[in-house]
Amino acid sequence: MTSKMWLVFGFLALSFAAGVLGQYYYPGMEVSPADIWLMPAFAFLLFLWYRIDSEQRSYRRTPWLNVMIIAVAVIALPYYFVRSRGVKGGMLATVAMLLVAVLGAALTVAGQYSAYYGLQSW
Repeated sequence: MTSKMWLVFGFLALSFAAGVLGQYYYPGMEVSPADIWLMPAFAFLLFLWYRIDSEQRSYRRTPWLNVMIIAVAVIALPYYFVRSRGVKGGMLATVAMLLVAVLGAALTVAGQYSAYYGLQSW
């Protein structure tokens, strides 16, 4: 597997961990402080993925795009995808990004449920 795939799996594992930690330490909260504490780790993984991908594609990163990837990734990543892959490839990459985001949200909920039911069984 490539390093980019490992970063995606790390993102998904961190999503599950965020659900577990949020339910364990802050049950019932919609946005827990654990989410806020894990946000830099999510941003680091995302930026690392972007950096590796741009180097593989020989795409010259600008300082503004680097900042935008961290600040508003929902807008900056589709822009980067279209610029680095063309319109068709950019749209496919955007759909893949959205699927990873939905899977991450589902894993967060799965982590919450596993922590909840794990604590109930004790």
